[in-house]
Amino acid sequence: MGRYDFATTKVGQLLDDPAAVDVIERRYPGITRQPMVALMKGVSAQKAFGMASGYVGDDELAAIRSELESL
Repeated sequence: MGRYDFATTKVGQLLDDPAAVDVIERRYPGITRQPMVALMKGVSAQKAFGMASGYVGDDELAAIRSELESL
């Protein structure tokens, strides 16, 4: 198992990990520096991804999640 469990990992934990930021930034350059993302630091990754589902396709979210969970 990787270092992240989306049910318990907070967005802030992902933002503090350069490898996780690299995964996210590769697909969405600049997103980790957006003010709205910073406001979500205390939210679970699972909830944040659920909120993004209206903007990003399920396949894309699954691919990012898989890559992050494999770190």
